[in-house]
Amino acid sequence: MNWRRWSGTGVLALALVYGGFLVGRVVVHQSQDPSGRMLAQGHAAVTVGLSPGDVAPNFMLISTSGQTVSLRSLKGHPVWINFWTTWCRYCNQEVPEIVEIKKQYGSALDVYGIDEQQAKATVVDYMAAKHVNYPVLLDTSGVVAGSYGVEYYPTSVFIGPGGHIAGVYPGAILSRAVIYPFLKAIMPVH
Repeated sequence: MNWRRWSGTGVLALALVYGGFLVGRVVVHQSQDPSGRMLAQGHAAVTVGLSPGDVAPNFMLISTSGQTVSLRSLKGHPVWINFWTTWCRYCNQEVPEIVEIKKQYGSALDVYGIDEQQAKATVVDYMAAKHVNYPVLLDTSGVVAGSYGVEYYPTSVFIGPGGHIAGVYPGAILSRAVIYPFLKAIMPVH
């Protein structure tokens, strides 16, 4: 009978240790860059996270055309990242609006779709059928979506030229009225 009590205690202890590990990862994610360092800007540290004003978490992914893209390489440009999947009904409704906005803003706005955990061929076929006019990056492991806290598809993240989060919008953007406040927050003033 003692072995049952000890095995139950051992399982409980392991669960508590693992729970502490997960909590520690969340705290680290919000206060440190991916290498585990605090980011310094001038004399003050800045937070890597998802709240407005936070430095957007860096990532490096391969596009459907084979190019390597990192968020850090886009610094100096306004960036709209759209997390989506081909099977998402609301993503399908949103894509034509994103295509039109990309046409309107052209190279003044960097738009990137990030498809999570789907085969490249599936994504390429979808892009052709929907006439997608912006690059799509392949998050084959789901790590980037995880670092951005994506729980719903689609989710859009708006990042200013300085690399700071301007806003996160979970859900489909189906009208210009929804998108313009986000674009105004990240676009340079003319």
